[in-house]
Amino acid sequence: MQRAKKSSPKLLVFGDLNVDIIGRVQAWPQPGGECLCPQLELHCGGVAGNTGLALRRWGIGVHLTGCIGRDAFGDLLFRALKKAGVATRDVQRTSRALTGLLYIHVTPDGQRTFFGSRGANQFTPLSRVSASVVDGCAAAHLVGYSFLDTDPEKMARQILRAFHSRSKPVSLDVGMEPCAKVPEKILHLLPQVDVVFLSSEEAAALTGQSNPRKSFLQLQRAGAKEIVMKLGKRGCLISDGDVFHEVPSFRVGTVDSTGAGDAFTAAFLQARLRGWSTPEAALVANAAGAAAASRVGAGTSLSDVPGIIRLLRAQRFRNHWEETRLQILSRLRARSMS
Repeated sequence: MQRAKKSSPKLLVFGDLNVDIIGRVQAWPQPGGECLCPQLELHCGGVAGNTGLALRRWGIGVHLTGCIGRDAFGDLLFRALKKAGVATRDVQRTSRALTGLLYIHVTPDGQRTFFGSRGANQFTPLSRVSASVVDGCAAAHLVGYSFLDTDPEKMARQILRAFHSRSKPVSLDVGMEPCAKVPEKILHLLPQVDVVFLSSEEAAALTGQSNPRKSFLQLQRAGAKEIVMKLGKRGCLISDGDVFHEVPSFRVGTVDSTGAGDAFTAAFLQARLRGWSTPEAALVANAAGAAAASRVGAGTSLSDVPGIIRLLRAQRFRNHWEETRLQILSRLRARSMS
């Protein structure tokens, strides 16, 4: 992804906006049994919502595009997004469906299981993003879920064409459901975007290769220009030409991994928009994902930048990644003083 020309870049983010209902439990119930949570928590969610809110924590301007319902859940999302400083002019509302809603079942090991519906995310009343918005943004970020339904897919492709017509980069966060339901469509998209984010599980679903390096190579052969593969607790995988780099992870106590991937993506994007190198962007993204997994919930809980800095200060590396860690801290210090 090319460097932004402005010191405070702005990113267009298009995709799913949800309300997450999080329930923390000790164990799964038996089939037909009962499972009561001590309490339920409401959080802003959805891949686009999480990424936009996390980017704002990094000081990146966000123009958010998506669709929510005309209901109390949509009201909650609007209030939280506006409070965070996200530009919501192109967040549309519809009466055709409820706001996207997910119940997230979180067990003590931090693993989460999702139940719910995309709801209003299946629709996009807005027909296109204006030229002034495209001109005012340095790049665009799309999510794979938009390619599951006709209306949002049309919008995503219009955004892709509009940004590339101005030689501006577009990134894509793939998602597991699109890999399972529309794998050929996702594979066809890879040569059309500048950076693709996906997990090793998503890569395996797309390629049939369980080995991350083999699936990485297969995605490169499919035309992907730049791949950032999330490996969970093992960090992430990037490449420089034909050379793989396994970017080290950060040790934290995992509480809830909801939104950790979105925090990862936001940290990587803000770094690249500010001209950081790919290894720097990947290492700070690992720190952001780890910090998010150590907290409950997504949305406004993501990208606690002071917490990310504490992780970067606390963990040392034995090889060239130590130099990268110190360079990131130097950049963050300079940014805080500017």
